[in-house]
Formats: sequence, structure tokens, C-alpha cells
Amino acid sequence: MALKHTENFFVRTLLSKVKLSEIMVEDVIALNVNDPFSRVEELMREKHIRHIPIVDEHFKLAGIITQRDLYRIQPPRKDEEGNWFYDKEMLDKNILRHVMTKNPFTLSPENTVAEALLAMVDRKYGCIPIVDKSQTLCGIVTQIDILRIGAQIIREGKT
Repeated sequence: MALKHTENFFVRTLLSKVKLSEIMVEDVIALNVNDPFSRVEELMREKHIRHIPIVDEHFKLAGIITQRDLYRIQPPRKDEEGNWFYDKEMLDKNILRHVMTKNPFTLSPENTVAEALLAMVDRKYGCIPIVDKSQTLCGIVTQIDILRIGAQIIREGKT
């Protein structure tokens, strides 16, 4: 018996039905708008992340800073041994609330993976902060999270 639809139909259906609440990272690493800019570099290095949402004192999303922003604002330097490093004092001359991207594109936990995927591709986003109705940060979805779904679908298809 042949399927009525192609595999592509089922993948499209899956992506358009899976809510971001199912795949988003809920334990979001974020910074406060008043944190020193050097914390951006520290967190990215220590946690191996490339995107940091910036929140206010009520955990409402205020902006986002990315690894690309960090490189553009204050590129790393090389020491005499050829190791890359950041000068903390130079980093802290920047005010996080002034250099972050304000009012970033967001989605809600009820949006779908398909909506996130299309926004990432069409607008070249590396991540999308996930906020609730009051704009409180409740998650983040990155390109890697979307790729993991594709990898999972492929792996499950082989078994």
C-alpha cells in the first residue's frame, strides 16, 4: 500500500505542529542590562554560547548580544605567545544597554518550529528569544536546536 503523501508532507506537518515550548532551552543564560560588558565575553567563553539575551530587573527581555556583536565592538587581541584574549578594562568601557540590540525579534512558546525556522532563514537570525505575553524571557531557540530536530528525524528514520 502506497502512502497518500510524500515524506516531505509529513516533515512539513511535523514542523508546523511542534510548539517551541517543546524544543526551547528554558534554563536561559541571560545578563541584566546593568551588568558590565566584560560579562558577555566571560559567559560566552565559559558556557560555550554565542547569544545572550539581556533582561531588566523583572526578567523582561530588553535586548540581545551576540558573539558577532562582541567581535565588532571589541575584537580580541593576541598576546606574545599567540593566544587570543580580551582586555577586561577595554570591554567595560562599553555600556551593555547601549551596545545590545534592542527589541529583538521574539516568538512565544506557542509558536511553531516552522515559524522559528522560517524567521531564522529569512532574517538570518542565529537565535530567537522566547517570551511570554508579558515579554518575560522564558526560553531561547538557536539554529543548533532546529538542526537537532532534523538530526533526530534522520536518525529515527534509520532505525
